[in-house]
Amino acid sequence: MFTKAISSHTADALAILGKSGILNSAYLAGGTACALHLGHRFSHDLDFFTDQEFPTKVVVNQLQKLKGYTPARTAKWTILGSFPEVKFSYFYYPYPLIGGTSQFLGLGIASLEDIAAMKIAAICDRGVKRDFIDLYFIAKKITVREALNLYDKKYQKLANNLYHILKSLQYFGEADQQELPEMITGVSWDKVKTFFRKEVRKLSHKLLGI
Repeated sequence: MFTKAISSHTADALAILGKSGILNSAYLAGGTACALHLGHRFSHDLDFFTDQEFPTKVVVNQLQKLKGYTPARTAKWTILGSFPEVKFSYFYYPYPLIGGTSQFLGLGIASLEDIAAMKIAAICDRGVKRDFIDLYFIAKKITVREALNLYDKKYQKLANNLYHILKSLQYFGEADQQELPEMITGVSWDKVKTFFRKEVRKLSHKLLGI
């Protein structure tokens, strides 16, 4: 794991959560998990997921006993809060893990395969710059075509969503307005956009015949 990609505050929060055992059935995904795998950028927020329904109120009460934890918002199977300088979220996410988890500070970390599939889904939902950046670096290990196959394996809906996915992978309207994440490995936003435009052209021809 590339521990240089997380702050001391994030490492402290992870250690506290790992020691507590509250998230034994959960796994860390999102940007911080990706950064721990690849070391390409700094990331501080903690996004945990579980495919098991959990007693929200019970977990909230357990979290509130942890050092530094501050609750923010709660709904059924959704918990938002924070540790010092670190945002925290915990969601019920009813999709299977397609890769094994790694252990870090007593917590499960989603595989790069799962993160790739989830980044495809995230880009389809909102197209945030950091998600494009993450998928760009993931693509150095897992091609975009392979990521689409992993998306299908995880969500089982590639056939219905393929056109929308390919369109989303080259829509940068919102992302263009956002700041580049704090990078460890330098890359220009124009280079990232050029990469995805080329990938979409190639995949559109191979998969859609256009």
